Amino acid sequence: MRFYLPLLAVLLFLQSCDAFTDKRAVTKEEFYELKDNVTITKISEGKILEEATPKAQEIYQKIEAKKNEVISFLENTPAKQQELFNLLELDSTQAELVEKIAYRKNIAENEYDKEKQIFEAYQSVTDPSLYQENLQILHGKEKILYSYPNFDTENQKLGGVWSIILSQKKVIRSFKKEKKSRFK
Repeated sequence: MRFYLPLLAVLLFLQSCDAFTDKRAVTKEEFYELKDNVTITKISEGKILEEATPKAQEIYQKIEAKKNEVISFLENTPAKQQELFNLLELDSTQAELVEKIAYRKNIAENEYDKEKQIFEAYQSVTDPSLYQENLQILHGKEKILYSYPNFDTENQKLGGVWSIILSQKKVIRSFKKEKKSRFK
């Protein structure tokens, strides 16, 4: 018993010192050196939307190329987004940005208030040549909504609205890193 007590004390001491982990305290000099090398940049909503627009447009172009097939898929299997990403042949960076792709035929199906407002606005347009894409930041600035109307030429009215929900955080992380002049 006497032999175990000192051994136990040594093990407790080593454990409390993080001897068994790779963690260690950062010195004051290391902290200030790291602090000087890190910059925090505030990104405006305009810049975020500017970066998100071409990404959302690329995804929409893939939807447009297979529009009828995608509509049929969404009507029959609405909860299987990963299978939809495979159908659209989204690359890994595109699939990472997208939280959800939906096709709404009536206003009641819309998940967010902004979606409902956009749907109403599209319904009031009588000339389909005036239809335009719409990009909005939603849900407490966590998501970006890209909307695009689908005109039903047969019935001469709005057929539905495409909604592509992007993760704002992932769009921001996808920004190209700008090299600072001091690192050249």
